[in-house]
Amino acid sequence: MSKKNKPIAIASTVLILILLAGGGYFAFTKLQAQTDKNTKDLATAGDVLVGDSFSTETEANPELEQPTFNKNLPPSRKIVNSLQQDNTKLSVEIIRLKETISQLNEEINVLEEYKEVNERFAPKRLKDEMVDIENQVKAFLLASEDAERFSVVQIEIMAAASALEYKEYVTRNRLMVTTAQRAKVAAEFLPGYSFCIGDGIALAANNTAEFNLVAAKFRGVENLFLPKNLKEDLASVVTPCQNTLRRQLDDDIEQSKAENLVRQ
Repeated sequence: MSKKNKPIAIASTVLILILLAGGGYFAFTKLQAQTDKNTKDLATAGDVLVGDSFSTETEANPELEQPTFNKNLPPSRKIVNSLQQDNTKLSVEIIRLKETISQLNEEINVLEEYKEVNERFAPKRLKDEMVDIENQVKAFLLASEDAERFSVVQIEIMAAASALEYKEYVTRNRLMVTTAQRAKVAAEFLPGYSFCIGDGIALAANNTAEFNLVAAKFRGVENLFLPKNLKEDLASVVTPCQNTLRRQLDDDIEQSKAENLVRQ
């Protein structure tokens, strides 16, 4: 390079350095401003993503369930608030469903108890118990020396009458009688009743035809016509027997209740 051009080259170099320095300053200033803005946005990012604290008052006041938004909130905050409101509504709905389930469970328990009682007194089951009672009383009478004075027809009537009184006993008191309790009634109370009936029908029925009518009556035949005299005579001897038996059975129930209270 000639000595003439050397000062020009030096001046050009200095000028370039000055321009580069100025441009770098402005670039640095712009970069710093953007960095400060990013830092500020990052600092508030948690506030944007975290929803406002909410009260559980909506659980007690369904009117507060409808979400309300501040129009000036950013979209992200509106989404969070909406989710909070949906969560609160779901919580209220869960409480209501639990209450409904509790009510339904109570209704189910009532229905199950009702079903159990009605099945207990269903005709088929009670009929089977009556057959069992009749067989037990008949077996007792056939084995008893005191019953030798009665004919087979009379014994059948006495056993059938005992079964009818057993039906009246359990339905009147709506009892849930176990096999052991049924055996107790058949062994301790019905034999005396059957003897009372046997002696009574021997006085009320005067011939075989009337015996057959009495037998049909105690067999539970519906719409059975009895002659007036036979009906009156039968009632006069059967009613005292029934009253005595029913009083004994009621006393036994009260005694059992008292014993249960003592045990408790």
